[in-house]
Amino acid sequence: MPLSRQSKVLMGCLLSGLLALMLISVYALTRPHRDIARTEDAAVETAPAGFSFFDIRSDTILSRSLRENLADQLGPDAIARRGLIDLLILEAAFTQTHFPQIYRYHQALNPAFGVRREHAVTTLTYRRARLEGLPFKLIRLVFDQRTGKPLYLVIEPSGDDPGLFATLEGKWGAPARFDGSREGNHALAWRKPDELLAGVSIRRRGGRIERQVRIYFMANIGELVAQVHAATEAQRRQTDKAKKRAF
Repeated sequence: MPLSRQSKVLMGCLLSGLLALMLISVYALTRPHRDIARTEDAAVETAPAGFSFFDIRSDTILSRSLRENLADQLGPDAIARRGLIDLLILEAAFTQTHFPQIYRYHQALNPAFGVRREHAVTTLTYRRARLEGLPFKLIRLVFDQRTGKPLYLVIEPSGDDPGLFATLEGKWGAPARFDGSREGNHALAWRKPDELLAGVSIRRRGGRIERQVRIYFMANIGELVAQVHAATEAQRRQTDKAKKRAF
């Protein structure tokens, strides 16, 4: 083969190799960007859209690291391993009228005739958030001990802060408003699927207004109600069997 022809073949091979290398490089450089864009879109679509307080959402699981993170932001906590569950907003009749599902759950977890019933819940209470520069005098976070998920949160601002609910309205839109039987008592409600955010105003003697923010994770509460009901039925069946054996 003449030398000139060999040169042409070599040049053709080199050009083909360079072209292939350039195509591979372009593909390698552009593909990650497309994948990242799709991943980011998926993250936006699947990101939780429900109510939250600091690191706590409906699917949060109570853990040591969560407590440490909360302590860094809210100050030290006081922890209780069992406790009462009080879901009422303002009072029983008000809750029954305006928040019937919460009322039914409250009744299911609290026996009739005023019997106090403690449940396997973990309650974290914070009273020093003001020392961390936060406008809260009391924060109570109640978790289901069996699942570790949050049931409901109660946050009380420090002082009479009329701008608190305006902040919530600016983030979540206009709420529904329900007035209580006493002048000055009312609740604002924002709803998401299986979640409720309530802003509660209570007029005390002397005209002082107390406010609360309450977040209810309804699906988690429903799981606890079902578990308590199953345990109660199992206990009833066991008691019935014991009676039959005795007589």
